[in-house]
Amino acid sequence: MDHDPSSRVSFGCPDELLETLDEITEREDKNRSEKLRELVQKEVEAKGDLDEPQPVLPDDERLAEAYRMLHERASARHKSKRRVKLETAKNKLYDNTTPKSASAVLDEIIKPLESEGYVSVWAGNQHVWVIVPPMRYTDGEDIVDAGEKAVA
Repeated sequence: MDHDPSSRVSFGCPDELLETLDEITEREDKNRSEKLRELVQKEVEAKGDLDEPQPVLPDDERLAEAYRMLHERASARHKSKRRVKLETAKNKLYDNTTPKSASAVLDEIIKPLESEGYVSVWAGNQHVWVIVPPMRYTDGEDIVDAGEKAVA
């Protein structure tokens, strides 16, 4: 990424957050400014098309990424509901930031998504399923269903 210092930004940030950021930048052999520019670039690429409706996602970035993954994986149709097996979801959502235990992904990711209304868990005859409703979008002010995406 080219650097053009035509604009400068200043903001407050908790010390412990900056300390962690500095550890990350050191590990990646970057300085703080390079890493912040990289993070801003990723955010703009992910959410910068202001003319298109944006998906309604959890505020927590970890939950938002988990919801996106579940939405992509949910393909088996059952009475018109998109779903993914709970075990498959747990295997796909496990990463190094989740404690390695049988219930960590369920407790830290799936249950919070369920409590916020993004997914539901349903016990079938042979499997436990994570039901993933269609993605909802915002057209700037209103929330619309995926099939009703309006151009802002």
